[in-house]
Amino acid sequence: MQETIFLDTNILRAIFIASVNGEDWRSKYRLPTSFRLVTAQKCLLEMCGILKTGILTQELAIYGCNYSLSKRDDSLLKRILDGTEFHDIFWHRHVLEAGVTLKEETERTNEHARKLRQLVKWRACYERVHTDFERFLEAEGVEYVLYSTLFSLHEWQAKLEDLAMETLIPGEDIEIVLSAWYLNADIFLTEDKRLIRFSFSLPLEPHIPAFCSLANFEQTLAGKREGFHTFPET
Repeated sequence: MQETIFLDTNILRAIFIASVNGEDWRSKYRLPTSFRLVTAQKCLLEMCGILKTGILTQELAIYGCNYSLSKRDDSLLKRILDGTEFHDIFWHRHVLEAGVTLKEETERTNEHARKLRQLVKWRACYERVHTDFERFLEAEGVEYVLYSTLFSLHEWQAKLEDLAMETLIPGEDIEIVLSAWYLNADIFLTEDKRLIRFSFSLPLEPHIPAFCSLANFEQTLAGKREGFHTFPET
């Protein structure tokens, strides 16, 4: 029977970076096509945010997106706007939501329009990266469950409340863990050591995945196949 591996956000980040940079990510992370790979909609939404950060000027520098939300010297907003952090965030939002207006503005020759042109250029680059990420998931057959599917069922709404009330799973991870449970994942692959540790507060019910990091993936998978309940990594 095909084994199902749930990919947490940090794993999605790692395999996409590896793929973009020409690495054989399946060999590197020992995730052959024989596995069914799944994730959660929340992980995809978190990746939308991650792709707006310094990852574009560092691990994904191949795209040439000269931008970072940080206040370091390589921040496009810092260099062209010389604003406070509030102004940086405001302008970022302006660019995200005002595409049509900006197209008209960038045809002008004043300094304001010059800055907008740079921001629009970054926006186009970011959209290209995000589109490539979506295509990557589709090409590699990574499945995901939508919120609308998960919470349309009363049973899973109740399980969400149970996870919040009865376990030590951090609040920001509850929907992700619930998604893995819903998708019948055998392994929940993550680099979040805190989440791995708290996963042992989950109920001993069928289809609860075994949580592990990449370093312990093969060992955990072997234990899962033998029906063993492994203890948290130290």
